Amino acid sequence: MSTAKNAAKMVTDPRLRALKAGESATDSVPGRGNGAVLFECKPSGVVVVAYRYMHDGKRVKVPMGHYKSGSRHAGLTLTQLRAEGQRLARLAVEHGDVAGYLAKQEAEKERQQIERQRLDELESAKGSLADLLNDYIADRNGKATARSVAEMRRTLDKDLLEAHPAILAIKAGDIRPDHITTMLGTIHARGAKVLSERVRAFLAAAFRYGLTAENTVGRASSKIYGLENNPAAVVKVEHESKAVERALSDAELRQFWQTIDKAERVGPIMGLLFQFVVATGGQRVANVIEADWACYDMDANTAKLMHRKGRGGAEQARIHLVPLSGRALGILEAVRKINGERVRPWTTRLDGRPITLPSLKNAINRWLESDHSKIDGEQIPHFTARDLRRTCTQLMQKHGVDDRLSDLLQAHGVGGVVGQHYRNNPASSLPEKRRAIEAFDRSLGKVLGEEQDGAQVVRIYS
Repeated sequence: MSTAKNAAKMVTDPRLRALKAGESATDSVPGRGNGAVLFECKPSGVVVVAYRYMHDGKRVKVPMGHYKSGSRHAGLTLTQLRAEGQRLARLAVEHGDVAGYLAKQEAEKERQQIERQRLDELESAKGSLADLLNDYIADRNGKATARSVAEMRRTLDKDLLEAHPAILAIKAGDIRPDHITTMLGTIHARGAKVLSERVRAFLAAAFRYGLTAENTVGRASSKIYGLENNPAAVVKVEHESKAVERALSDAELRQFWQTIDKAERVGPIMGLLFQFVVATGGQRVANVIEADWACYDMDANTAKLMHRKGRGGAEQARIHLVPLSGRALGILEAVRKINGERVRPWTTRLDGRPITLPSLKNAINRWLESDHSKIDGEQIPHFTARDLRRTCTQLMQKHGVDDRLSDLLQAHGVGGVVGQHYRNNPASSLPEKRRAIEAFDRSLGKVLGEEQDGAQVVRIYS
């Protein structure tokens, strides 16, 4: 097409502004067969614009917007519309059907937008490290012991959230090993080396849970984590494992028994608890404090404790019947006068929750800091509640209680024939346990300075 003919079909701004309703004008795109820009004046006076071209013998129009007739009006200028017409003409040469091509482009754009929105929603649904740990703790309810769940909750709240809120807010999938070492380093630096290893194990277990949790049908939480690895699994905590050998001497045990409730900020229930643990031959404190009043049979003189030592936790719990001496029954009667209306005997809180293990540690430390922890001016060395159990074991050994009976009484690992009877029928070993507790109580009486004239030894079965 010649330039002269093209020029004849080119419009001007004055011509477009002069268009009346129903009138139209075309502005040919340079080049043969490149179509034209079509201007049509609507009844409203607005000039709408379209690119018109031929495809498969038919005229096709692609909307381009509307003409900007003045500086204050909306729309595209004539220059802008001509440039857009040339762009569309090139698309026509390249793709043929411009309208179809643009429709596909728009559909792809919409698809990408939907995909971006989906990814954004997935990203926003990804849980933080705090979410993962809370989710894991919730999952352990009913599977682990209440004490273990409470300890995990305390670890999360005190050792992690309070110390490292910024790290806990990071998406769980973005946590790296250096984040784990930072959190554990804080615990390790204050000398709590064993605790830092326990927290590492807790974190590793939570990440193992998170790697499969979002693919679990029926899971309560809707959080996803997008985990690809377990950052806590590659972290190692260096600490020296020391063999625990502390046992109280007879003088130390007597001093502790007689004065624990006299230390400042050690209440009567706490003092009676320590005495009860000793009086029952060194039962595991955690098992004792979890038992409610229904576990104590005052007619049969027994306590039914749930033995949960080992990885099985609540799922592997088994009954451990403990015979109660007259001494232990007397302690329980003293406790009943204080906590008889509550579900559990061993609680110092209004809501009835059992005494916590950290509070036991605090009570012993307060006693050790008091003047009551001195014998002839000499300070009694540090010990823990667990050492009371070892003290009772050695007391039985020293006074000739058979090791097998001692193990039965303290629910040490049982195997063979004893194990079969013990697990299937807890009452079957009760007579032997009674023999052990009677012998132990006589030994304890000697330690406490009681006269052994028969008055202090109480028969606990006929």
